[in-house]
Amino acid sequence: RAVRYLVGAGIRQFVDLGCGLPTQGNVHEVAQAAAPDAKVAYVDNDPVVIAHARALLETDPATAVVQAELREPEALLAEPALRELIDFDEPVAVLMNAVLHIISDDDLVLHVVRTLRDAVAPGSYLAIAHAVSDLRPQATAKLSALYQDRIVTGGPRRPNLRTRAEVAPYFDGLELVEPGLVYLVEWHPELGDEPPGRPIWSVGGVARKA
Repeated sequence: RAVRYLVGAGIRQFVDLGCGLPTQGNVHEVAQAAAPDAKVAYVDNDPVVIAHARALLETDPATAVVQAELREPEALLAEPALRELIDFDEPVAVLMNAVLHIISDDDLVLHVVRTLRDAVAPGSYLAIAHAVSDLRPQATAKLSALYQDRIVTGGPRRPNLRTRAEVAPYFDGLELVEPGLVYLVEWHPELGDEPPGRPIWSVGGVARKA
């Protein structure tokens, strides 16, 4: 839904951070279905993901697969493979879907988001989806502990996932697209498949840099 909205807003460059393995219905397919000239850079730190993604996308010159660490945004932005495809002097959409919540250090997350915000041109967008603890804090506390046991998050352990109020500052300095930071099922459902009839434990938003 976010990609369809962004294509409609005129965006033709996308950077998908913490992409995982690009599969059916991923960013480049959605974007290029609406705008064949759209370019997509996939970024991940997992060498297995990188190897498979490069094999899958090697025949698509409008995509790039970049191995980089989100926790080091300055180095990520300097990656030659990223710069060869994406022109940061032109508007770009930076997608951070289901990735920021695996970094436990709040200051580091703010640094990542603000570094990316400052690096993109006016007219660019940041899209963020983040799991939160507001609906069922006892359940999400257990999930948060499992995340931190299995993933090296580069910071102090958290007692729980962040709340919606803790995610909101990631959009500071940007213009939030309506309806703002909401549960994912509430964000422009007309742009995608029929959403489930109940909230899920993630919020999301899209915001524009003026």
